[in-house]
Amino acid sequence: MKSKLDIESLRVLMILKLDAKGLFERIKEREREYVGVFAQKRTREHFPAVFKTRYDGTALSDLKKCSEDVIIGLDQFHRVVDEMRWYLMITEDMPATVTDKLESMIHEMEENYDMLMLLIDAELGISAKREEIQIVGEEDAGQL
Repeated sequence: MKSKLDIESLRVLMILKLDAKGLFERIKEREREYVGVFAQKRTREHFPAVFKTRYDGTALSDLKKCSEDVIIGLDQFHRVVDEMRWYLMITEDMPATVTDKLESMIHEMEENYDMLMLLIDAELGISAKREEIQIVGEEDAGQL
């Protein structure tokens, strides 16, 4: 499958994809660490680093380069991330309750993340079998 997008649109999609991937991995894989710090020190100072994302500063002009499906997928993924961030910043729950709540939120986030990756890959022209971007009219995909 080949992408018919221009280079700038491909770059925006790749940045959004990599940003979502990094955010998802930090939230999911480091859960024990950031909940542990919260439980031991009852501090929230470390949460901004966990939830750091380029999406918050993405211009609407850049998002307009994405399909409606990708925009909806981004919104669904980041909506769960925002709920999680808000919950952690205001909760008075005990650590065990926080862990249970996060487990549910991470599950929902993972479903939205998987869908977002499928949508972005489809728009980028990345096949499920081969993760290689093929740009129409370009010899070298390394220009991304």
